[in-house]
Amino acid sequence: MSTGIRSTTLKSVTTAALMGLFLTGPVLAKEIEVNFLIPGGEGGGWDTTARTVGGALEETNHATVKGYENLTGAGGGRALLSLVNDPEKHPNTLMVQSTPLVIRALTGVYQNNWQDITPVATMISAYQAVAVPATSSFDDMNSFVAALKESPKDVVVAGGSGRLSLDHLTLGLIAQASGIQLEKLRYSSADGGKEALDRMLDGKVKAVVSGVGELLPAAADGRIRILGVTSAEPLPGLDVPTMKSQGLDVVFSNWRGFFTAPGASEEQVAEYRQMLVSMSETGTWTEARGKHKWEPLVLVGDELTAFLAKQEKDLGEILNKLQ
Repeated sequence: MSTGIRSTTLKSVTTAALMGLFLTGPVLAKEIEVNFLIPGGEGGGWDTTARTVGGALEETNHATVKGYENLTGAGGGRALLSLVNDPEKHPNTLMVQSTPLVIRALTGVYQNNWQDITPVATMISAYQAVAVPATSSFDDMNSFVAALKESPKDVVVAGGSGRLSLDHLTLGLIAQASGIQLEKLRYSSADGGKEALDRMLDGKVKAVVSGVGELLPAAADGRIRILGVTSAEPLPGLDVPTMKSQGLDVVFSNWRGFFTAPGASEEQVAEYRQMLVSMSETGTWTEARGKHKWEPLVLVGDELTAFLAKQEKDLGEILNKLQ
């Protein structure tokens, strides 16, 4: 199965939305202080995104970052519940989120969904990948899939999220494209991409499914090999074949962006949007995106709301087929 999330650049944001954003003039660091709420542990996709965005905001003088809070638990649900029920504990806060926000609400893991918090902006689209230890006998996705078909119980795969969430969904799409029943797979859920990677490097599992960006440091160090990525075309600067080029009809990307507490004022939301959109135009941010192999996906306002509603519908259809 092939399912993708459309990437866009800043130019695709509606003209009306941008006009509204920039009426207030340039953003200065002394005017905005921001805290980041991160639903997962350090080193995972949410953490990497929040800290990269925060660093770029400070470097480009768009904001002063007061802190990063890693509030782990319940597959990200603890942070979401805290922002919904106790917004006063999170002043001037942006919570990083991604596709799992939609998936986990659909599967009942989360009590709340994206409509219970305030969408601010998406920033990037990140692709998924399958990796193995550098010493693994798996040379490519074909050898990996062959082992899964022969004895799925012996090929345990870790991911930084729970069952029927992002990493498991990616593995499910690979299984479906290979003619393997999802329920026969052994999936080991971890609390974040770093924990999943550590589990594999400790020899507890055979492979890991994670975001490309989270795997790059270990790949650069020669500790792991990335077997395939879920992009439609090869990623610039990354010598790794796509799933499609290896005969697997799997194209899938994961948006990441920011939300604030329910009931946030229109003025505050507009300020955050202006801050993020303006920062996304800088060379600093372009360089940071390239480092992590992220593609631009800048959406705000009505366009963002429509995007989230459509993804909720599309992913609901996919999950119904995989369950």
